[in-house]
Amino acid sequence: MSEVKRINWIDDMKAFTCFLVVLGHLLQSLLKAKIVPEENEIIIEFVIWFIYLFHMPLFIAISGYLYYITKNKFSWKNYKTFELKKIMNLLIPYIVFYVLYMLLNTIFASSVNEAIGIKGWMGMLNNPISPYWFLYALLSIFLVYPLIEKICKENKFIVFIVFCILKIIAMFVDTNIYIIDSIMSYGIYFSIGTILFDKKKSKKLSILLMSMLYIVISILVYIFVKNSYINKILNICFAIVGILIMINLFNDSYKSKILDSFKKYTFQIFLLHTFFSAGVRILLLKMGINSFLIHLIIETFTGIYFPVLVSVISEKMKFTQIVFYPIKTIKDFKKI
Repeated sequence: MSEVKRINWIDDMKAFTCFLVVLGHLLQSLLKAKIVPEENEIIIEFVIWFIYLFHMPLFIAISGYLYYITKNKFSWKNYKTFELKKIMNLLIPYIVFYVLYMLLNTIFASSVNEAIGIKGWMGMLNNPISPYWFLYALLSIFLVYPLIEKICKENKFIVFIVFCILKIIAMFVDTNIYIIDSIMSYGIYFSIGTILFDKKKSKKLSILLMSMLYIVISILVYIFVKNSYINKILNICFAIVGILIMINLFNDSYKSKILDSFKKYTFQIFLLHTFFSAGVRILLLKMGINSFLIHLIIETFTGIYFPVLVSVISEKMKFTQIVFYPIKTIKDFKKI
């Protein structure tokens, strides 16, 4: 795979999407911990549902785009090299942080919202817990996508049709084999990432109107058809439109000092945020602090910036970087 210079607007969009990951997990945890006031529960439930309409499909689409702009022409040698790198770069962090999460969940079972137990340990192989399912799903897609692309003669639109068919099948069939279900359910968004990111920028007014319409329609869907079968179809549409809106928003010279402060460390935040948010929540509750707003602000801050702090320290102790960037760290040590 060829190297590519960092793309600022992509980094900004990844940072915002990472913020949504932190917020989504945090709000779910606050609901489980009964910290959300009863009168606000329906609002928080809608916010969580709304975030999950598009934020993980967007993450996968970004991965698809980066794959598309860096890929070499298919050969079995390139394929084997590419897959070895992906296996190391995704599987090592997956195993390390999954095991760490489960150890802490087991040790502090009496303090956490949900003690996962043996089910969580077994799930590491075929039913991974949140948020680490994403690494499992992404690796699954990386293993298969180049092969399907080769079969389709690298025509990204034919590939998209293939993954559309797989997505439709996934709506009716659950194989209970996570690697297969991941490819069928999320491969479509990876494929979309190779297509939609090439779209020309829309006018700010049209994006504003589209965003407002998106929110209004999502509220109506949540109220009237959230639990109906048609919701499965609508979710795909919402994900695709949400991805398109985000691309246009961030591909329009979008600047944010807040996003700049952590966009370099989105992967570390993804891996570490639950540890810090949960730890702070337990501490606040032991101190008798039950305010939803205080928990939301402090846990969001710690969920984002404590992993940044860990990352900065890790950069000083280069060998520790292997749990985040295995291939890069190994290459750096070979140069020494």
